Amino acid sequence: MPSPLADLVRYAAALEPAELAWAHLAGRLDAEDTQFLAFLRRCDLDTRGQDFALLENSEQLDADCRALAAGRDGLDRVWAYLCTCVAGTPDPAGRQEFLLDRAADGRGMDWSSTTALMGTDRPEEVDAALDRSDPLAGVALIGLAVTHPDPANILPRVARALASDDPDLVHQATVALAHTARLHGTVDRACLDLLRRLPRGNEADDDIWAFVPRHRLPWWLWRSRLLPGR
Repeated sequence: MPSPLADLVRYAAALEPAELAWAHLAGRLDAEDTQFLAFLRRCDLDTRGQDFALLENSEQLDADCRALAAGRDGLDRVWAYLCTCVAGTPDPAGRQEFLLDRAADGRGMDWSSTTALMGTDRPEEVDAALDRSDPLAGVALIGLAVTHPDPANILPRVARALASDDPDLVHQATVALAHTARLHGTVDRACLDLLRRLPRGNEADDDIWAFVPRHRLPWWLWRSRLLPGR
């Protein structure tokens, strides 16, 4: 099982191969956590993740880490930022450089691969995709809905997509909302207000009715279920 540190790292930064290699050589991560994070980043980057695949499957991890980190300066900088995250006071400049900027310029995920995007687990990747109107932003949103453990990090992005003028993105947002309701048993007021504007009988209507406690559901959804056609 990965350690709490590895789980923090996966959400706090979009690591590059040499940075992960440096952390193992410096004793920041043991072999299990190093290979777990390599697996996640290989999935993020799909066919562009060859160096992470090397670490994930390595039988000579120290040697492969040395090869990836050789001649590279400043590899400890991301780990200085991650230490502030561990302390509960994340450095805003580090978050900007190692998470937000990498999401904005596409280094965090392979944006040509729907396979990679279905594993999106950093909400900031979805924010950046929506900001730049990426054609696969909705796929990443669905990936976030099925991957991220906290609905509080999913639902605001779903609401933003539901408010879009793009019908394809709105449909993908309803699918993401359906997954969130099914997996977490919850929905928020902003998403419900936006969902009300859509035709009834969509994927989100069905799963919200099935998985969210009925006493938390609005009257209009009750009416559509109990009085179909009204």
